[in-house]
Amino acid sequence: MTPDRNISRRLLTLLMLLLTAGGTWAQKTYVVCVGLNYYDNGERPLPCSDGDARGMAEFFDHYNGSEVFMLLNENATRNHILRVLRSKLAKATPQDEVIFAYSGHGFDGGISCYDTRNVVYCSEVQQLMRQSRAGRKIMFINSCHSGSFAKKYGRSAKASAYKSTSSDVMLYLSSRANEYSWERTDMRMSFFFTRLISALRGKADKNGDRLVTARELFNYVNAGVISDTQGQQHPQMYGRFSDNMVVVRVKP
Repeated sequence: MTPDRNISRRLLTLLMLLLTAGGTWAQKTYVVCVGLNYYDNGERPLPCSDGDARGMAEFFDHYNGSEVFMLLNENATRNHILRVLRSKLAKATPQDEVIFAYSGHGFDGGISCYDTRNVVYCSEVQQLMRQSRAGRKIMFINSCHSGSFAKKYGRSAKASAYKSTSSDVMLYLSSRANEYSWERTDMRMSFFFTRLISALRGKADKNGDRLVTARELFNYVNAGVISDTQGQQHPQMYGRFSDNMVVVRVKP
């Protein structure tokens, strides 16, 4: 075998190792962001939810060849949310990443929609995620009682929980199942999404390798939110994935 072929073989082996390692990143990222300040029943508006969705969309608009779809307020009906999710998740290949980011009212077992007579249940979103061929599946949920999204696995949400379940979906939830998720009227984004987006932009990159892993994300966001809310809110992370799973690459 010639030297050139030796080099090519070594490069191919290295590429295969990178593609199968826990710390790889996605080829393309599909993102669905939902933010609900307002509802059709005239309920008191939330101050930061559409800001949360806009903040996530702004970040991923310039990341990794992402395809981002944002649903705000009156556009975030049950049918529209589920239709967009099905469409985006169906596009993903095993080399891709899919992200669902939601901010708005929640309840024990699901999230609210603009058309308040309807809801989206946790199990519905999880089922759509599991059916996707994407190699990495992530959900960021900011709502009161969001910890209930993991209840179907029979695991209680305890302080500083970092759990592994039977799901291949990374669930990052803003609060325990029995907690509120906090924000202020003078804030553009909620405490959870403020810390989350700061982490994705590089604040969570503890070792300086320009990769934000699941463990780094958890450690940075949880410490910040618990401090910001004076211990009233404890984000929860669930799923079956490596601590070193790369969530995002940090831009130089």
